[in-house]
Amino acid sequence: MNEKTLAVLEKLIAVCREGEEGFQLAADEVKSSELQSLFLGYSLQRSRLSRDLEEAASALGRAAATRDGGAARTWMAPEAAESRDEQAVLSECERGEEAALAAYAAALEETELPPTVRELITAQATEVKSAHAVIRGRRTRFAPEENK
Repeated sequence: MNEKTLAVLEKLIAVCREGEEGFQLAADEVKSSELQSLFLGYSLQRSRLSRDLEEAASALGRAAATRDGGAARTWMAPEAAESRDEQAVLSECERGEEAALAAYAAALEETELPPTVRELITAQATEVKSAHAVIRGRRTRFAPEENK
């Protein structure tokens, strides 16, 4: 049970770290102060989520963490930044959030999670789902005039 649970936690830690970095990059790319604040807030949120997951993994006997969890890259590449506007950055963030939601859904399919770990993952999944909904809403709001 511990090995499977630790593997689930490691995957989610990597997803959260990637989200933290992705939202930081998004904040650096947009001109809108509203979006900058939103993305920086989500970057901090993902930092907190990964710390909480790391604490749960440590409680199960996880050895000291490394910074690279090996998650698949689902966020934007910095080299293409000059060609993106707010709408494109929001689309990239939404895509990253969809990948995070999928990772949380897969984690919750694991039947042998201890109750405290399941509660933690469920609560975090709710936060990620809320962030996804907000980002999707901002995409509509920041859509180019011809698309409204």
